[in-house]
Amino acid sequence: MLTKIQQETLDLYLELGSVRGVAKKLNKHGSTVREVIRNLEKQGLVPYLASGARPEHLNMVKTTVQLNADGTIEREWRRLEPAAQQLSDIVDGLCDKARGKGKVPKRTERKTDTQDILYELDIFDAHVGMFADEKETLDENYDCDIAAKRKVEGAEGLARRAQRPGKCVLVFGGDMLHSDSRNNRTELSGHVLDVDTRYHRIVEYIIAASRDVVNIAASIAPQVEIVILSGNHSYHSEIWLAQVLDAYYCNCPNVKVLLGRSPRRMMVFGDNLLVWAHGDKVPANKWAMIIAAEFAKEWGATKHRHLKMGHIHHKKAFAPVIIDEQSGLLVEYLEALCPTDSWHSGAGFVGSQRGGSAFEYHKKHGLMTRFFQPA
Repeated sequence: MLTKIQQETLDLYLELGSVRGVAKKLNKHGSTVREVIRNLEKQGLVPYLASGARPEHLNMVKTTVQLNADGTIEREWRRLEPAAQQLSDIVDGLCDKARGKGKVPKRTERKTDTQDILYELDIFDAHVGMFADEKETLDENYDCDIAAKRKVEGAEGLARRAQRPGKCVLVFGGDMLHSDSRNNRTELSGHVLDVDTRYHRIVEYIIAASRDVVNIAASIAPQVEIVILSGNHSYHSEIWLAQVLDAYYCNCPNVKVLLGRSPRRMMVFGDNLLVWAHGDKVPANKWAMIIAAEFAKEWGATKHRHLKMGHIHHKKAFAPVIIDEQSGLLVEYLEALCPTDSWHSGAGFVGSQRGGSAFEYHKKHGLMTRFFQPA
């Protein structure tokens, strides 16, 4: 038996054929309408699907329905997969739950503070949700608890070295999660992953650890700006993570999440052009040309340019790629927090140092100090 609102929502959905149309008609949020329709579909209470209920932990990615002459459903073939909820549902639900709840004390200003210094704190490739067995990889054990602990302890170690800068930029450099879903494969390459399939548990870990790291960043400087890059392991998850953190800290004047759709993020600090990317897909020798073209105005207005990436899970630095005698770009790959997993071990990618990095920039003089915190 459908409730009044369920029946009204379903009737309008059958008439209009779109969630957006129903939401506008009922003056409700699209996610609310979508959730009602999904629940009815799961229970087999919609006329366009067979009446059999669908298991709660499975999503239907495709269905074929066979009808008889009078339009009654005779058979239905459903393709189900153990995946996360649709991204829009995850984002809407998590943002509504978190909105405005974040509280970060603003650091008390002192005479020793300097607006001429920016402290950059980089956390790359945490891979929360990854499983690694030291007996298999000959490296280290790894799970959600270890990943979250490394993320927080790495930030704490780097924060202790900061010298009261005017601003801190916190960079989550992609692949904060090991996988976007429970299908144990990377989206594009299809590499098999050793992963915790309890996706909602991983979500709780990554949000909690990220909040802890933001609090640590807020202890460094009176203003914090957060950059979240999308990696090749968890492209979709980093999109919702940025939205959730933005909603969570929306009432904190000293914390700002830098949202954007580009896979590359940029910040100008005095004479410094700071750029971040995850590091997959583009060869190192092409980055100077890409950055100079994509951020032409900022490139022309700065003297010191630094691009940082992760992805390859080991330290790799290149001398400035000279464009002409006056301008160049330092291209640098940073270490990952996570150890070697089964796939990397089997492919021979072993022996990399793990940890996080931080950098101090002066407005005029560029990079002054770099720090590394082993994991």
